[in-house]
Amino acid sequence: MKKKFTFTAALLFSAAVFFESCTPRSETLYNDAYQEIENGHFRLAINLLEQSAKLEKNDKKKTKALLEAARIARFEIQDFERSIRLYREIILKSQDSRQRINAQEAVAEVYLENLQNYTQALKDLLILEQLDLGSDQKEKIKLKIAQAQFLTGNADSSLDYIDGALKTAQKERKHLLKLKAEVLISSKKHDQALITYEELRKLDEVYFAEENLYIATSIAYEEKEDYVSALSYLDKYRDQIKDLSYLELREKRLKEKLTNKPLFKGRRK
Repeated sequence: MKKKFTFTAALLFSAAVFFESCTPRSETLYNDAYQEIENGHFRLAINLLEQSAKLEKNDKKKTKALLEAARIARFEIQDFERSIRLYREIILKSQDSRQRINAQEAVAEVYLENLQNYTQALKDLLILEQLDLGSDQKEKIKLKIAQAQFLTGNADSSLDYIDGALKTAQKERKHLLKLKAEVLISSKKHDQALITYEELRKLDEVYFAEENLYIATSIAYEEKEDYVSALSYLDKYRDQIKDLSYLELREKRLKEKLTNKPLFKGRRK
């Protein structure tokens, strides 16, 4: 009985060795990487995935390994520079145009959202804009380009770009209008900002309330020192403002400013 067991065990061991020898090294490394991911060893997993990608001859499997490595670098360990390098490798090597586009978009997002390198983000977004994108994705990219222009200090360029994008925008229209109002306020163009806010309110009142833009509109009035209009606006739309404590604080502040404003009749002597 013992000999039979030993013989069977030997056969199983030989089969395992044979199977392992037939498994491509790239696949073994890929499987090892997922084991390390389950154990929370993310840096080791990225190294294994990169090694797997270097050895893998199948384009889909190679890209899959690189994408997973880039995802871990970006979201798990926040090694943004490494994630950019991995995404750029996909852009250069993947045979799938959609994957190349997605990787290009990821690079731009990392620069814009994670590294706050707005100049480089703008460069990558402008490259992305020239690619064959669907209409919805094209609108999102245009919004990000306008954001990047604004964040690099080019308010006028951002406004021109937004106006151009608004001519055809559909799904991103409300986001473009919100950004336009913010850029206008930063440029001290309060009257234009108020017009833009009103256009947005009429377009989507639910979004307007969710984004707390009733308050933002009152601030635009406040910044142009029109405290009466600011108070009147808050009173008109008070039922739409959820944060009542903040609303009361804003009203109190505006009333104080109104009282202390030069030439105001109620000002104390």
